Amino acid sequence: MKNEELIPPFSKETATEKLQFNEDQWNTCDAGKVSLLYSTDVEWSDRTTFLSGRNAVKDYLAEKFGTQQNYIIKKELWGAKANRNAVRFQEEWQDGNGQWFHSYGNEQLEFNEAGLITRRFGCISDKTIEPSEKSL
Repeated sequence: MKNEELIPPFSKETATEKLQFNEDQWNTCDAGKVSLLYSTDVEWSDRTTFLSGRNAVKDYLAEKFGTQQNYIIKKELWGAKANRNAVRFQEEWQDGNGQWFHSYGNEQLEFNEAGLITRRFGCISDKTIEPSEKSL
């Protein structure tokens, strides 16, 4: 299916396909492309950052992708119901000094009838790792 066909209500299969598309977009590290996953009036939280609107998310992601070098993410669907998905994810990235990190987290996503994310609530923990501990 194409992304525009992946709209609520979600089955396990369509939610998994939607999540894979989402992951693929995130792994481009293109803030403009990733921001298009979200509605223009999206509510977003990430760590201690609380944003409103696609443009604010785009700006946040541009900074994130600019500072988190060699960024990659893997997402796993934990549950899907109607227009909501629960997701577990793992990120790996390096800071400007070359230190590697694992970032683990969960996110709750709510989608509108067009399949855009209208609410995203994330909870993330960062852990420093050695290059030999990378798993993605």
